[in-house]
Amino acid sequence: MEQTLRASDGGAKDFFEGYARDFDHIYDEGGKGMLARFVDTSLRKEMRIRFEKTFQALDPMKGRTLLDAGCGGGRYAIPAAKAGASEVLGLDFSETMLQLGREKAAAEGVGDVCRFELGDLLTYPIEEKSFDYAIAIGFFDYMKDPAAALGALARATRRRVFVSLPKRWHVLTPQRYVRYTYFRCYIRFYSRGDVEQLAATVKPVRYEIFDIGREYNLRLDFE
Repeated sequence: MEQTLRASDGGAKDFFEGYARDFDHIYDEGGKGMLARFVDTSLRKEMRIRFEKTFQALDPMKGRTLLDAGCGGGRYAIPAAKAGASEVLGLDFSETMLQLGREKAAAEGVGDVCRFELGDLLTYPIEEKSFDYAIAIGFFDYMKDPAAALGALARATRRRVFVSLPKRWHVLTPQRYVRYTYFRCYIRFYSRGDVEQLAATVKPVRYEIFDIGREYNLRLDFE
């Protein structure tokens, strides 16, 4: 499994293993200095909109099942469980991130609903159409084969898939590309045409693309 992860993640596993707690801290409101609050505020607009769009797509959540690919520290998995999901499977290639998720899920009283597993979406054994919903937030940024990843989500899902994809043409794209390249972490960006072509590969009943600033959100319906 370890060799498979290293072959497919483009360096993202090593990057996030070292950055996990700082990255997860972006979502926290308190305990930060003025500069950190300013930086987070400049990022948080899209993060807040993305969160809202995701949970609009996951409505109704009560009694439904959710696959969260690239779940990180559970920032979406845990609210889904608290909203009434009957089962949430979070997959990630960073054990440090997963442990954060397990700890927070237990603290929030949903440790019995959320399961956080080390694994690669492309190889992890998931029965076909076994989840109502699937999400992949901040995940397609690091996918060398996004069509294969979206196909895996679509095969696992009965109702709806919701994913985020960073924009190719945005003022923040160059600095992000330079930063991740410096840390030897593969990253990719998408035009609207790329998103449309990607959506077509899984033949949804319908799809909708949301432009929320520095990224696109893609909702795919399968029924």
